Amino acid sequence: MYKQRIKNMHIKRNIKNKSIIGITKQELKEYSRSKGFPEFHGGQIFNWIYLKEIEDFNKMTDVPERLRKKLIKEFFINHLKVEKKKTAKDNKTTKYRFTLYDGEKVESVFLKDLTGRVTFCISSQVGCPVGCLYCATGKMGLKRNLSAGEIVNQVLTLSKLEQKPNNIVFMGMGEPLLNFDNLIKALKIIIAMGIGHRKITVSTCGVIKGIYNLAQTGLNLKLAVSLGSAIEKKRKMLIPYSRTYSIDKLLKALIEYRNLTKRRVSIEYTVIKDINDSIEDAKALVKFAKTAGAHVNIIRYNPISQADFQKPDPKTVERFKNFLIKKGIRVSERYRRGNEIKAACGQLITKG
Repeated sequence: MYKQRIKNMHIKRNIKNKSIIGITKQELKEYSRSKGFPEFHGGQIFNWIYLKEIEDFNKMTDVPERLRKKLIKEFFINHLKVEKKKTAKDNKTTKYRFTLYDGEKVESVFLKDLTGRVTFCISSQVGCPVGCLYCATGKMGLKRNLSAGEIVNQVLTLSKLEQKPNNIVFMGMGEPLLNFDNLIKALKIIIAMGIGHRKITVSTCGVIKGIYNLAQTGLNLKLAVSLGSAIEKKRKMLIPYSRTYSIDKLLKALIEYRNLTKRRVSIEYTVIKDINDSIEDAKALVKFAKTAGAHVNIIRYNPISQADFQKPDPKTVERFKNFLIKKGIRVSERYRRGNEIKAACGQLITKG
């Protein structure tokens, strides 16, 4: 009943007009032509919406008035509504909770490093179907996919509230590769906005079909894989979705992605006390990473109230890292940011 009500709300709102955010440059050119105007006006409209971030069609001064009137009649411009904002004490990490058209909510994170470079952490779904045991978002389950417009709108709204990004990572709520079509459409818009391919990272739990499909798009983005464990039994326990395929199939997909795109693949490894922090775990990770030709990014588990896991011992993490390094693996450790405001890896959830 609730889902049907949401569907009806969406249909009712779009009978008259719809959000222009989420429409690609090519689609805007085709729209301009269909209304009897030269295609280049579509490119102008794109620039006003996505680069200049205007919210009033009448401000499009180089677009013919008759075309602007048609836009006003058929579309609206809607940046996201902020429901809640939390900023860390260092003023370099801010988490935003946005309210969507149907009342659902999604979180995005603004991060600035010590050099001043800005990263946006963007969500692709409301909730997540994967169910990683160490992730708060997974405890929500999947409520729905975000549209391409809702994905892009996070970038636009954060840019307006803060500043334009140097990097974008799809490491927020949801599994991006399980919302593939909307993800790709959003990515094409984001790239057309001037964010380079090398500045965008898509993070996945290891959706095999999605990895192959992403490799075939020609976008050549950075790919990050949340592994959980390189030991099959532990991985299937930590990431329930992974029970649908073997870790060997994931490895094969990562090799194919690297070969086709010539882009580095990163393994995101969340270290959890007494779960996946042993030398046995490290040996399995070395074998996996070497075969995949992957870089390993160590993440110390960020506590969530929905799980009984514990933060790893710092000495254990150092021993784990040093073992990988001695075996020739390229290793980095993600600096913990936003933990105090529940904006760190695995902590996004739309309540509280």
